[in-house]
Amino acid sequence: MAVRRAVRLGAGVLCLLLPSLVAAQTPAAKQGEASTVIVVVDANRVQRESQAGKTVAAERERYQQAFNGEFETARKNLQAAEQDLARQRSTLPAEVFQEKVRALNARIAEFQRQYQGAVRALDKSTAFASNELQKIVVSVTSEVASEAGAGLVLHKQQVFLHDERMDITSVVIERLNKRLNTVPFPVPDVQKPAAPPEPAPKGKK
Repeated sequence: MAVRRAVRLGAGVLCLLLPSLVAAQTPAAKQGEASTVIVVVDANRVQRESQAGKTVAAERERYQQAFNGEFETARKNLQAAEQDLARQRSTLPAEVFQEKVRALNARIAEFQRQYQGAVRALDKSTAFASNELQKIVVSVTSEVASEAGAGLVLHKQQVFLHDERMDITSVVIERLNKRLNTVPFPVPDVQKPAAPPEPAPKGKK
C-alpha cells in the first residue's frame, strides 16, 4: 500500500512574469527600436536535476518507505485477524461472533484513518519543502533572466516552438546548485498504526 507520490513545484514557477524587468513603453519602444527579451525555463527539469530538488524527492521517499513498512505490517495483522475470525464463525455463538466482527471493523476503520493521516502528513511536509525550493528557484530564475536582459520568463512546456538559445534552464540549475544543496523537510507528524492486541494467557478468559 504505497503512500502517494507527488513532488511538484508550485504554479508560481510555471509561468513567471517579471514586471520589474519589462522594458518601459517609451516612444522609441513603440516604434520598434526596442523589444522585450523572452527566455524559457523548464521548471520540471530544475526539480529533477537540481541537487535541492533531488533532496526533496529523496526525503519523501525515505519517509514513504518507512511508513509503508509500518502500515504493511498493520495491514497483514488485520488480514490475519479477519481470516481467523472467519474460521471461528461456525463455532462461536452468533452474538459473540457479531461482537468480534464489530471490534475488527473498528480496528480496520482506525487503520484507514491513520493511513489517510499519514498520507496527508507526508503531503504537507512535501508541500512545505517544495514551496521553500520554489522561492529559491524564482529568485535564481529572476537573477538569470535579469542578467540576460529578459523581461518575460515562460515555462518551457507552455511554449510550442522556441530558439534553444532562449532556454536558461541549465544556467538556473547550475546557479541553484551553487546556492544550496537542500531545503528544510519537516518530519511528517504521523500517528503510527496501533499494535495488534496481545493474546490472553492460556487458562484465562
